[in-house]
Amino acid sequence: MRSVIMFVNRNKELQLLNEEYNKKSASFTVIYGRRRIGKTSLIAEYIKDKPAVFYYATEMNLSYQLKDMARLILDRINIPNLKGIEFNDFDSLIIFLANNLPADRKFILVIDEYQQLAKLDPGFSSMLQKNWDVYLKNKNIHLILCGSVFSMMQSEVLSYSAPLYGRRTSSIHLKAIPFSHIGEFIPSADKYDLINIYASFGTVPRYLEIYNGELSFTENLRQNILDRNSYLYNEARFLLKEEISDIGTYFSILEIISCGDTKIGNIGKKIGEHSSYLTRYLQKLIDLDIVEKEVPVLENNPLKSKLGRYRIKDQFVNFWFYYVYKNYSQLEIGNTEYVLKEIDSSFNEKFVSFAYEQYVKESILNDPVKYLGFIPDKIGRWWNNREEIDLVAFNDKNIAFIECKWQNQPVGFDVYNALLQKSSAIECDPKLKKQYVIFSRSEPKKGLKETECKVWVY
Repeated sequence: MRSVIMFVNRNKELQLLNEEYNKKSASFTVIYGRRRIGKTSLIAEYIKDKPAVFYYATEMNLSYQLKDMARLILDRINIPNLKGIEFNDFDSLIIFLANNLPADRKFILVIDEYQQLAKLDPGFSSMLQKNWDVYLKNKNIHLILCGSVFSMMQSEVLSYSAPLYGRRTSSIHLKAIPFSHIGEFIPSADKYDLINIYASFGTVPRYLEIYNGELSFTENLRQNILDRNSYLYNEARFLLKEEISDIGTYFSILEIISCGDTKIGNIGKKIGEHSSYLTRYLQKLIDLDIVEKEVPVLENNPLKSKLGRYRIKDQFVNFWFYYVYKNYSQLEIGNTEYVLKEIDSSFNEKFVSFAYEQYVKESILNDPVKYLGFIPDKIGRWWNNREEIDLVAFNDKNIAFIECKWQNQPVGFDVYNALLQKSSAIECDPKLKKQYVIFSRSEPKKGLKETECKVWVY
């Protein structure tokens, strides 16, 4: 576990912030994303060589936070003969800052965990909006509001009815990093460790920072996720409770999805409710970027598709609901061995295989010409009531049918022939140039590479 904040794979976001800084006019950026995603690391990297005040809002009372922010601002703008000055409210502090901004360089004011101030004072955003319109928008300032509670950031800043709507000059929705950057956090991990880590710890930067590369993968699971005193043992619960007050139905839905029931009808049967009852719950989880609805990639009208399935987007949250939440009764009494045995028997089939599909999809999107020979317009899973293909990628001239096999034994002609048969169920333009691609954990059987099928080995 590292004590130093790592800065990995946020170059586009950093470039955007620097472009905001270089504007001659005032800038107002909103940064939001789930907790531990790396928002503070991004901001720290951005402001490290610039005149800035970084204020981290807490649950302390407003008068205390007013004094704390005022102290930081007074220290930074360095105006003489102001020792002992006090402010009655944030309104007067913001006006004071606007009137005393340094003239030579743009000044940055960051309020991290902004939702805490908005929660303590329901009128805070309206006050800030007034001061932006009257005092700040014509000043040489970069205001950054950062938050980890999506629903609060929506209601206060992002949505049409929010007090600060229309004021921001840029926004950043920070998400988990790609698979390809896991190794930067854990240089000692081999390629098999990396896919295991991806399928369990996911790619949230903070989760990867706590992974101990000197220990085995199993020992990392034991110490960092399964131990009831560990950092990640209750992480998914905390994550959801920040956004949702009544978590019972949401947790039931997520556990059912993690166990493989992804159709709304099946989820409803497990819960004992009609599928129409679940719609608002699933939509909330989609809005929170926890769940996504998938339809077959070749559907002409996705919104009306009756083949929709739901999946948990985040690998860690998926793993947590299946192995931790489901087994709380065992883990609470310290019986981690019980859960480790279950992981040993089902992890590869239930989690690594699906994580490998995501890895393949990411690899293709990063370098489509290398893997396919063309740039697809769309790529995604395909299925009907009988068949399923891991990935289909296509544009107006080409279509590729892609199978992802995470297995120890070499893939052979049986896999290739099955892919040919499944793809024949797809009705597509006969002018499209077809190709067949297999991504495999191990080398293929002799002769398969000599066919028209492309084989890529992990």
